[in-house]
Amino acid sequence: MSDIRKQWLDVVKKYRFNPDGPGSERYWCPELETAPRTKLVEIQNEKLEVLSRYVYEYSPFYRAKFDEAKLKPADIKSIEDLHKLPLTTKDEMAKDATKNPPWGTYLCIDDDIYHKNGWQMFATSGTTAAPRAFRHTLHDRDQWAWNDARGMWAMGIRPGDVAFIAFGYAPHVFFWGAHYAFNLMKIPIIPAGSLDTKKRADFINRFKPTILGATPSYLLYLGQVMKEMGYDPAASSIRIMLTGGEPGACIPSTKKRIETLWDAELHEFFGCTEASPTCGGYTCNETVKAKRAPICEHMMEDIQIWEVVDPVTYDPLPEGSRGLAVVTNLFSEAAPLMRFLVGDFTQFSTEPCACGRTHKLAVGGFAGRADDMIQVRGINVFPTTVEEVIRSIPELGDEFKIVVKGDYSKAEIIIVTEAKPDVPGSSYAALSNKLSDNLRIAIELRANVEVNPPNTLPKTEFKAKRVEDLRK
Repeated sequence: MSDIRKQWLDVVKKYRFNPDGPGSERYWCPELETAPRTKLVEIQNEKLEVLSRYVYEYSPFYRAKFDEAKLKPADIKSIEDLHKLPLTTKDEMAKDATKNPPWGTYLCIDDDIYHKNGWQMFATSGTTAAPRAFRHTLHDRDQWAWNDARGMWAMGIRPGDVAFIAFGYAPHVFFWGAHYAFNLMKIPIIPAGSLDTKKRADFINRFKPTILGATPSYLLYLGQVMKEMGYDPAASSIRIMLTGGEPGACIPSTKKRIETLWDAELHEFFGCTEASPTCGGYTCNETVKAKRAPICEHMMEDIQIWEVVDPVTYDPLPEGSRGLAVVTNLFSEAAPLMRFLVGDFTQFSTEPCACGRTHKLAVGGFAGRADDMIQVRGINVFPTTVEEVIRSIPELGDEFKIVVKGDYSKAEIIIVTEAKPDVPGSSYAALSNKLSDNLRIAIELRANVEVNPPNTLPKTEFKAKRVEDLRK
């Protein structure tokens, strides 16, 4: 092992406090989670100085990025220097993977490291470009487990719980870290990957798990299937729902709808496949119990550096500004990406949380992706805003679709929804008018609204795809 690789792994492990179990009943890592902000900056700077040298030596992608910016690793000594390095984007990585198949050159491990200490491969779908692959090591696995255990401990998950993971175990990163975190926390798992929805509902009723993991859309669908089968999700054994993969827990009307359906607390992990595949952000027990909006997510700053940049210029923005999230990974052996443009809109605050944790808060969570934003006749429309309006109307069902058609100068936006089963057809017209009026206020556009009978739209069993852009 080279000297710089050893230095990098050593500095990461140096700050992996309480590796085998929680340090207190309230905090998994009290020394880190309640650290003064000056101490958090010291940890970030110490890791960043080693990280710069590590990626320069082991990632041709980053070496070229440094060289193009006329930077040396020694030029990045602290978070104050980080802005000197240009952002890393998904498009850059996709082009790198196309030019250097199959792995690209953005990772810091090669075949030799992977074959000796490899854990698992993850990948993006590659629907619009070459799939971006990520080979991770056993070091990464252990770090993912520890990261997620800290977040789940903050949610109130404890030994004695049983986790039911309603997730297909595929090359997508979703829930893999949580799986290993449950192992670390000594919490047994019921893996439901190959089960259909009815069998999952039966398992919940039969085996009485207390923790349920799924996407927000699937939590709604699974709950409705349980009701159709004669079970009551609100009377089930589930007490905490752990979600991610799409906005939901940070959309007030969706959060309320899910929690009412299950009579359980809804928590969220936030991350991305590229640089934060574990809990970059997580909700704490105190925040969720308070039932206040906006919900906030803690950012684990000793393992990541989070920035917000202007969506047009990509210039760094001050605290409290709303912009696009950027992350630098301070824990991975394989993928310690620097200044990766996550692309979700958020704003950060260092105001203290009631739980006592001192790390940055994402105020309102991450409720809108720049990639998902639709521009219609000069107006920016976020699917999450449409979702908030639809889910706030009790008579409307859970599924919806946003259709945009016509040409770009005179585009038409159509919102396709369903009524709930107990809503008479005679009220569909009034519901359509109500939704149209509410949307006009929220998105500043008049949309054409369709309210259809129940079960018209396909049900969401993983990540929802809500937008159909048919513009010429």
